[in-house]
Amino acid sequence: MATAEQQIEHVHLPVRGLTLHVAQAGKGELGTVVFLHGFPEIWYSWRHQMLAVAAAGYRAVAPDWRGYGLSDQPPEPEAAAYDDLIEDLLAILDALAVPKAFLVGKDFGAMPAYDFALRHPNRTCGVMCLGIPLGTAGLSFDTLPEGFYILRWAQPGRAEADFGKYDVKRVVRTIYILFSRSEIPIAKEDQEIMDLADLSTPLPEWFSEEDLDVYSSLYENSGFRYPLQMPYRSLHQRKPIGDAKFQVPVFIVMGKKDYVFKFPGIESAMKDGTMEKHAPNIKITYIPEGGHFVQEQFPDYVNELLLGFLKDHPQIEHVHLPVRGLTLHVAQAGKGELGTVVFLHGFPEIWYSWRHQMLAVAAAGYRAVAPDWRGYGLSDQPPEPEAAAYDDLVEDLLAILDALAVPKAFLVGKDFGAMPAYSFALCHPNRTCGVMCLGIPFGVNSSSLNTLAEGFYILRWAQPGRAEADFGKYDIRRVVRTIYILFSRNEIPIAKEDQEIMDLADLSTPLPEWFSEEDLDVYSSLYEKSGFRYPLQMPYRSMHQNKPIGDAKFQVPVFVVMGEKDYVFKIPGIESVMKDGSMEKHAPDLKITYIPEGSHFVQEQFPEFVNELLLSFLKDHPMAV
Repeated sequence: MATAEQQIEHVHLPVRGLTLHVAQAGKGELGTVVFLHGFPEIWYSWRHQMLAVAAAGYRAVAPDWRGYGLSDQPPEPEAAAYDDLIEDLLAILDALAVPKAFLVGKDFGAMPAYDFALRHPNRTCGVMCLGIPLGTAGLSFDTLPEGFYILRWAQPGRAEADFGKYDVKRVVRTIYILFSRSEIPIAKEDQEIMDLADLSTPLPEWFSEEDLDVYSSLYENSGFRYPLQMPYRSLHQRKPIGDAKFQVPVFIVMGKKDYVFKFPGIESAMKDGTMEKHAPNIKITYIPEGGHFVQEQFPDYVNELLLGFLKDHPQIEHVHLPVRGLTLHVAQAGKGELGTVVFLHGFPEIWYSWRHQMLAVAAAGYRAVAPDWRGYGLSDQPPEPEAAAYDDLVEDLLAILDALAVPKAFLVGKDFGAMPAYSFALCHPNRTCGVMCLGIPFGVNSSSLNTLAEGFYILRWAQPGRAEADFGKYDIRRVVRTIYILFSRNEIPIAKEDQEIMDLADLSTPLPEWFSEEDLDVYSSLYEKSGFRYPLQMPYRSMHQNKPIGDAKFQVPVFVVMGEKDYVFKIPGIESVMKDGSMEKHAPDLKITYIPEGSHFVQEQFPEFVNELLLSFLKDHPMAV
């Protein structure tokens, strides 16, 4: 099993003229969680939570703020601007192609989390903050003694002189000890803050010498020049919340033994109901023995709270709809203020194939809907799989739109999922805003497949029992793995006479670099449930039912995207129909785009580029809502 260090990777991103360090883990099939540290912390403060959310299916992202840890120092630290934190966070999301994220803030990191959510609700799924309630901007510390650490450190040069008497490790050690107590750190007139603990004072039991070494090494790199400016000499720049209201859920966790709880105004802000006025969807939890560093002190409990919050507010939701005598699984995301986009998968895919596109269109204001076809994934098997009818797909799609009360939708199809997308648009133009399909043009004569060798995978799998015997020699994970590898190549999968299709790749053949073992786990688990009985019928033994397009004309815009290294491009008839102008006769409003390095799975191989193409298509054809 990989160690924590191996599971967390580190990148350095160009962000607004600086290079910022970002730690990350997980693939993010369920969304992204961004962790924002405080002082004297860095990305490492979130190590326990990062691994927990990554294991649960999220992408964990933990930056070091500018001037902290492994991130660059700004050129003028003394000119630190509070709004830089919010602008940096937005730029990090853009650089990582994250359309929308949950924010988890701690200590002063909670402040930009709250303010980002207010300024950019379309980029925020929810906010969870530890130790700092919302609405604290403008709180006065005038009632506290002059020796209060925030007042001391706000004085230019005061902390620098105090810290300068010790090495960095001693400074970090002392601050961690002081901030772990339940009493506010306040020095007497003849003391400095560093005098409040000495080397005989033990570290908290949950904070090891090894942890201290990590923090110390990172503050050795950054120093304290910027961290003293931000937050201690820049807090006054933060504007009060005023009448602003959160449009996203807010979750506040406070340790009852956190010294911050004793700051003037904090307990009243937590308990007098004012926060509820700004956050209609707010939850507050207290941890009885929790100190200022609850995420490190009680990592398992904080992980449980965090995962519960994420689960209660999923980016991708799952419903099971009664559809024409079966129960079909549908994944969905987004509110749909700009309309609905329905994603139709192929083989060996399921709803999960569209995870990147779903989050992108949801963040852009659309409702993303991705069903598992009947007989696939989490949807029911039809009672007689061998009686699979192509028209069932079109009728199921219509019934799904009705069940979800979607009057009209954009359709995005891939592989055989493109076929019912085209057919639905022709049969139900009043329910279709437009069609975008990947890898399969319309108007191809399926009889051209007969010109290929007998070992061509479609001809082999069309033979009842042939694929079943081939697949049956291996576990399902191996079958899905092999098909994904074969379909990712730019050569048509064709077996020799003495071979079966599964013989064309073995376990030494690596997965495509953009398809992880974790992705394979998801696909495999869903095919474990569904098996291959229906997927072999639909599409491979039902293609002949797909009627020729004839003289039909699309009344909606059509967008066809083809990877130039997609093996399908080499199937007889595909390239000619893409380039001979025949498609334009059926689709007056047609656009065709080629992706030079694109394979059969372009939406997973190049998700950002496909998202860009898709969002542009949607924008060019706005739906009247």
